[in-house]
Amino acid sequence: SSLKHHETASEYFHELHKKGVFEEIESQQFYDEKADQFLADRYIKGTCPTCSYVEAYGDQCEYCGSTLSPSELINPKSMLSGDVPIMKATKHWYFPLNKYENFLREYILRDHKEWKSNVSGQCKSWLDGGLRARPMTRDLDWGIKVPIKGAMGKVLYVWFDAPIGYISATQEWAIEKGKNWEDYWKRGDTKLVHFIGKDNIVFHCIIFPSMLKAHGEFILPHNVPANEFLNLEGRKISTSKNWAVWLNEYIDDFPNKQDVLRYVLCTNAPENKDNDFTWSDFQTKNNSELVAILGNFINRVFVLCHKYWDGRVPKINQILSTDSEVIDSIKLTTEKISENIKNYKFRLAIQKFMELARIGNKYLADTEP
Repeated sequence: SSLKHHETASEYFHELHKKGVFEEIESQQFYDEKADQFLADRYIKGTCPTCSYVEAYGDQCEYCGSTLSPSELINPKSMLSGDVPIMKATKHWYFPLNKYENFLREYILRDHKEWKSNVSGQCKSWLDGGLRARPMTRDLDWGIKVPIKGAMGKVLYVWFDAPIGYISATQEWAIEKGKNWEDYWKRGDTKLVHFIGKDNIVFHCIIFPSMLKAHGEFILPHNVPANEFLNLEGRKISTSKNWAVWLNEYIDDFPNKQDVLRYVLCTNAPENKDNDFTWSDFQTKNNSELVAILGNFINRVFVLCHKYWDGRVPKINQILSTDSEVIDSIKLTTEKISENIKNYKFRLAIQKFMELARIGNKYLADTEP
């Protein structure tokens, strides 16, 4: 809702329109007669044609993650009145994604083979299925007005202006900090990384890069390390249904234990497939890993340092062969931690980090008097 964002998104649309990127198409769209308005995608619910989930939205099924168009829904209903909407003619400005298929294949499948398999796999599925033009405007009384003649009552589609919000947010930050925002969006030595969930892969890998390519002045995402879904006790997390772990309540119940939750979430991250958060696993990881492995190692080291060396790290006079093996093992482990972090494999990185404490515990056990 910021003025800077409205200006930036409007300018972006106007630039693409000036270049002749958009196609003006009249189509039939859902209209709620009782509410007397066209329905935004999220104002329509129906049955998902992919998985048969009965409460899929007009733009996406939250159960299976499929990206949809409202016309694909089975038994659609308006969320404003509950009535079955009618189809009514309206004109919109479409972005021709189909014209960017070759660019996307080269950009994703050839130039970025290091992307996670779940991301490149979903992109390939979309590309193999054939892309089609998507409307980038909507009939709504709220949102960013379409900045051209003949577009009264039209606003920018949220998935056109939302990623532009990354650019406008950078601009606002740059003004506040006295920086040049273009260094972050137009210089070739900048690395743009999108950390997202799998339900947003299509927008960040297909639609937004095509928009950036069409404009021509901006860098493309270097990587999109999207995660799959994290469920809670076997059920999909839903804030609307109050099935979630609310952080303010967690902090009240577990004061000063933020890092415990961070650790458990990282070790359980759904990096390549859906995963589950359970309180029993939370307890086990806290007691069996953070306390029994890491805490135990740190405690033993500090006890020995204070007992024998006045709390100071002693000088090493002689390195034994067993010490050399441990030192080599530590170096190899830290290299693997670094490599995993650079490749956005944070779960493996934190597992390797815990391996350092295991190495330390074993060394102390092997060399104790």
